[in-house]
Amino acid sequence: MTYIRASEIGCALDCDLETGRNKHTGGAATDDGPRINAAMAGAMAGNPITLIIDGSALISGLFLPTGGYWGIAGLGCGTGFFVKSGTNNDGIHNGPPDAARPSDPGPPAPPRGKNVFLSNFTLNGNQGNGHDGDSTKGMTQGSKTRWYFGIDLMNLDNIVIENVVVVNTPAYHIRLSNVGNVTVSGCVMKSHGPSTDGVHFDGPANDIAISDCQFATGDDSIALNCPEGYSGNISRVAVSNCTFNSWSLMRLYTTTGNGAAFTIDNVSVSNCTGTLVEAAFLIGMANGSLPHSIASLTVSDCSLTAPVVLAMAENFGSITLRNVIFHPSEVNVVWSSQPNHISAFMRPSPLYGSDPCAGSNLSFENCIISRNGNMDATAVILENGSVIENLSFNGFAVQDPVRYFPVQELLNLGGGTVGQLALNSVNPQNIRSLMEVQRYRRIASVSGTGVLATGWRFPNPVMANGVPYISAESGLPSIKVNGVVEPYPQS
Repeated sequence: MTYIRASEIGCALDCDLETGRNKHTGGAATDDGPRINAAMAGAMAGNPITLIIDGSALISGLFLPTGGYWGIAGLGCGTGFFVKSGTNNDGIHNGPPDAARPSDPGPPAPPRGKNVFLSNFTLNGNQGNGHDGDSTKGMTQGSKTRWYFGIDLMNLDNIVIENVVVVNTPAYHIRLSNVGNVTVSGCVMKSHGPSTDGVHFDGPANDIAISDCQFATGDDSIALNCPEGYSGNISRVAVSNCTFNSWSLMRLYTTTGNGAAFTIDNVSVSNCTGTLVEAAFLIGMANGSLPHSIASLTVSDCSLTAPVVLAMAENFGSITLRNVIFHPSEVNVVWSSQPNHISAFMRPSPLYGSDPCAGSNLSFENCIISRNGNMDATAVILENGSVIENLSFNGFAVQDPVRYFPVQELLNLGGGTVGQLALNSVNPQNIRSLMEVQRYRRIASVSGTGVLATGWRFPNPVMANGVPYISAESGLPSIKVNGVVEPYPQS
């Protein structure tokens, strides 16, 4: 490994990272980009190079070797880069200045290089109004044909981004396209405005770990967007110990409805907190997804304030919510035309609410709705002919900090159906009923060890054999044996 200190290759390092001006005189700072690009140009497998950024540099873009084998290491958040006004490009990317043009080249994805790491510095993307700042192309994000990102890495394996602060970007803070074995940890991403995603992945992508990061973005904190970039599947994504104050915690989508469709599998989010404007998870945006396109998603030990946790517009395999506290909030949410605007753990997407979904398994494990007022909320809303084959509750409650009116129902099946509903543990306090009586026909079968304890009444035809319940017809504890309703003895 060759180590190069920016101060030893002629860099002026005279830039104020907040203003982009000369920190000594207040005048114009020196563009150190060309010197850094020249010093890093020889990085390759046999000659990996690390730049030690030991000061604060104005840059007109860092365009580093396409195949990787390079890194940038700062000495803390007071060191780093400010993107020069009128650069009209990304702050840092691999390849020449036009490497990211077009942003969405489509398949096939090229072979990947490897081994890029970024650590311990700040990147100020110098967002402007489309006429000043990085972009002078008329749009805040860049131009109509290409947006400008803070960090843009493509066609690489083995990427490490740690303790990097990215602020004030024209569009995405970090865009990663056709990448694998990615670690993003301890980072801070903070920008306002449209299209300012935090960490944005284009397909294909695999083996991603994001931890201990802070997101305050004007768009999705994390995006898993299969059809974008070269397009392809995304797999094995783990997010943990992060905080969010953004449009959404995560967007996942696998099709634009134009015939091309992909899959996302093995996504987990744990030990996170967030306040989200539109939804915690925006899942899908168009009809035409594959069966089980979101193959598996697990959300655990999270506290989320949002209009909805799972905003659905796409098919799924298995989704598990475990120890999730949902604080319903409808501040600034944008609704499309839909039958209702009730907050829910899962419901049609506020933005894409006309698209149906079909799922195999949805499981609630020790989940809580905690309201801050007399607003209605529920566990699941299904519309548009949407279907969940297996829905289970293994610990669910409405636990408000003060006493509010009970929520109306656990399930709202206005335009969808459930195959097998299992009620193993549901606290009925603060929940008036399972659902409206006339909508029981939208459930094929009810079972579970906690049905009787809810105290709710169930029509005889919907009950599975061997499950104690209170009969809606008789009002008495009952049980079906070989399809015949019998009194259920209680001691």
